[in-house]
Amino acid sequence: MKERLSKRELDIMEVLWDANEPLSANDILNLIPDITMNTIQPNLKKLMKKGFIEVSGVGYTKNSITRQFVPLVSQSKYISKYLNQSALKDFAMMFVESSSSKEELQELRDLINEKCKELDK
Repeated sequence: MKERLSKRELDIMEVLWDANEPLSANDILNLIPDITMNTIQPNLKKLMKKGFIEVSGVGYTKNSITRQFVPLVSQSKYISKYLNQSALKDFAMMFVESSSSKEELQELRDLINEKCKELDK
């Protein structure tokens, strides 16, 4: 992951990041109202070439077989490449302050404790 995504690539990635399952080009078309298949197909190829997505299998759309795609790079990993340490710390602090989930906070605590032990070695 070396480069920033174009507007359309980012639109497609956001749909894939939000999805709970692999999506076909037709699924993406249905989820992005102002895009055409002529835009989706080349951008999917670019995203595969850049290493952001992969084909996870095949599915069916009406009477045709289609490839389904999944992200290889998480949204947080992509965003973190463009933030400095201070901004990342601010995001972490904002997350802690705004969280209302004890489970999420415990998971974060466990990760912090694990990293501290790793740094102590």
